[in-house]
Parts: sequence; C-alpha cells; structure tokens
Amino acid sequence: MRGRIMSIIRNAWLGPLDNPKYLRPYALKFNLNGVEKTWELAKTHDSVAVLIYNTERKVFVFVRQFRPAVFCKSPAAASIPWDPPTPPTNEFSTEPGKTWELCAGIIDRDESPEEIAKAELYEETGYKVSISDLVKISRVTNGVGTSGAFQHMYYTEVVDKQRVSQGGGLAEEGEVVEVVEMPRDELESFAFDESKHKPPGCMLACLWWLNNHSHLDK
Repeated sequence: MRGRIMSIIRNAWLGPLDNPKYLRPYALKFNLNGVEKTWELAKTHDSVAVLIYNTERKVFVFVRQFRPAVFCKSPAAASIPWDPPTPPTNEFSTEPGKTWELCAGIIDRDESPEEIAKAELYEETGYKVSISDLVKISRVTNGVGTSGAFQHMYYTEVVDKQRVSQGGGLAEEGEVVEVVEMPRDELESFAFDESKHKPPGCMLACLWWLNNHSHLDK
C-alpha cells in the first residue's frame, strides 16, 4: 500500500450554508392519507464510481480523501465552534475524516456517465482506459431520504503501463486525492472493516467482484 498523505485543517468553524454550489436544500409539501407533510430534501448531482483492478499485480486501486461530513461526525470535531464572531485558532488532523472510496466523480457536465467515469479515472488515479473497458455493475440510488441521486457504477481492469500520471485529482480545484492499493486477498475483510470509512457503494462493488470474479487467477 502506498504511503499516506498526512495533512491538517486549521481555523475550522461551523455555520449556515451561504450560496450553495453542489447542494440545494428544498422541501416537498404534500398530503399523505389525510396527513399534511413537509419533507426536507437536497438537490445534488448524480455521480459515477469505478472499481479498479490491476490484473498485473493483483491489487485493487482505491482513493482516500478528506470528507468534511465524515470528519464532523467524529469526536475530533466536537470542539469546533458554531458561527463564532471571528475565525478560531485551531488545527486538526484530517485522518478522522479520511474515507476509502472507489474512483468517483459527479456528473456536472453534458457527457455520458461512461465519459465522466473515464475522465475521473485519469484525473484521480492516473490510469487511462477506453469507454469499452468499463463494465457496468449497476445504477444505485443514494440518499433515498434526502436527494435520491443516482450513482452509475462500473468495473475496469488495468495494467501498469496504463498509468501515465500520478493522478491525485485536479490541483486547480484544490483536490487532494490519495491513490491506495489493496491486495486482492484483503478485499473481503476490507469491505466489512468498520475502521475504514467507506460509502455503501464501495462495499457493494467489492461484494459484486467477490461474487463474480473471485475465482479468477487463483
């Protein structure tokens, strides 16, 4: 497994969301069987995600990155103030907010999910693949209580010569994406390891592979 990127955040505080860019709260008001209801919702982008397997070295390629929502659920964030009059002086390790994920990205432009997935593969991990190399796993529905956003999930196999850059995300957008590799024989234990924060789609992709491909190359 490649070395981890250690980083910290400073001057952290919580407050109201002004001029949201990726998430827009709204409400659905309706009558259900004679009961008036208001349901809080959030409009978000659909997304893509790709499980990557390097057949040459028999390792899976995941990404790790800092997710503020995960960090805010950790005990480490308990001392962060709400809407202080001036930004506080504090600092925190990002490790409590680090997640293990499939290579993924939002669908925020007029391209097919496969085109977005191909681009994200290169940006985040440095691997170049063709759209024909992507195998569809499924389309899942995320945030069923709030957003109902779709995620298009794919699988692809790569070899070392296809990695033409270090990846790491787009520096101009402030992305810090850590590329990590996991031996194939650790995949099942990883899927159920609660100490490694991961979205449900990541677990689903791992179990899909174990159900459909685990007999290969033994």
